[in-house]
Amino acid sequence: MSEHWHEETAAGPAPGRLPDPARSRSSTPIDVLYADDNAEFASLVDSTLGADETFDVVTVGSVGAALEHLDDADCVVSNLDGSTPDGDDLLATVRERYPSLPFVLFTVQSLRDVPATTFDGLWTDYLEKNGLRSLELLGQRLRRLVAHQAATTAAQRGLAAAQATQEGIAIVDPDGAVEFANRVYATRLGYDPGEIEGRPWQDCYTDTEADRIATSVLPTVADDWRWTGECVARRKDGDSVAVQARIVRLEDESLVIVHDGDAEQA
Repeated sequence: MSEHWHEETAAGPAPGRLPDPARSRSSTPIDVLYADDNAEFASLVDSTLGADETFDVVTVGSVGAALEHLDDADCVVSNLDGSTPDGDDLLATVRERYPSLPFVLFTVQSLRDVPATTFDGLWTDYLEKNGLRSLELLGQRLRRLVAHQAATTAAQRGLAAAQATQEGIAIVDPDGAVEFANRVYATRLGYDPGEIEGRPWQDCYTDTEADRIATSVLPTVADDWRWTGECVARRKDGDSVAVQARIVRLEDESLVIVHDGDAEQA
């Protein structure tokens, strides 16, 4: 079998860096829906968080009023007990309409007094209401939750795009295991989707090629450059195929490997 070493380039810096969600929305205030039947404390929250350009705060005093503003909220903070006359519970309704909308239960209740089922799912949090210090913590919590939600949404969109493309795409974690491989990448190498995930990336290449990539290619992309060239991949059945590849290293030391075009028998 011949080696395929031609047409290699180290072109960079690597384009398409993943955006920092918190930074990308820094010019857009976070819309906070604050629901509390304690009007005095609600006013304090409004004046404290509202003084920070990061936040636009809408305060309401009932579940019904909160539901009227729900569609415009980036996150919800609630110290409301009970429900509307129609039986609408705020948290339950939020989860029904927007399963991933950040929701903070901000209450004088001790955490041990809050039903454990309240925190089913990723996007519901708790903070004890305890003076001005708790308002500072609330602002920090909201920034983190909204940034996390934005990052998760961006990642989901990215994965959907990766599945839709005609290119084979694999993401390798910093430890060298394939974290994600789209359908095109997997099927070109004879695997079912998901079957490659968890394997060392070296399993996708001949032994000689894996050594070459490790010793010659990865040092090239270590400094935020991308590598383009022809590689000899290994199919599940052991046959080898020549693929045109692009490799980029991300900030967290993970790799994005792209196989362009149809694989050809080597």
